[in-house]
Amino acid sequence: MAIRMEISDLQDTYVICRTIGHSWDDNPTAEVNSDLFRAAQACLALRCTRCTTERFDYIGNDMKVFQRYYRYPEQYTTISSFGEPMRPKMRAEMINRSLLVRRRTKAKVKVA
Repeated sequence: MAIRMEISDLQDTYVICRTIGHSWDDNPTAEVNSDLFRAAQACLALRCTRCTTERFDYIGNDMKVFQRYYRYPEQYTTISSFGEPMRPKMRAEMINRSLLVRRRTKAKVKVA
């Protein structure tokens, strides 16, 4: 059983991905589900360049995704939202860590 973690314990890359979404790229060496692959026209295998989450979209003959699943790295899914929206909490954590954010600073006024 996975140990539940606090948001503050997550790696920076996990906080970023859970806040703004993944940075997908192709994953040509991914291991696909053989049963789903046999039933599919194609499989779109992706991997996040930040957190290494893998995504698999199995495409049917009608070119619609009929099955999608994710393979997450260890500890990525171990936090609990307790029924509350997670993104605002993750956004707050990102700002607290100063990840990908610019903070306002008081501009110095030049006196003439």
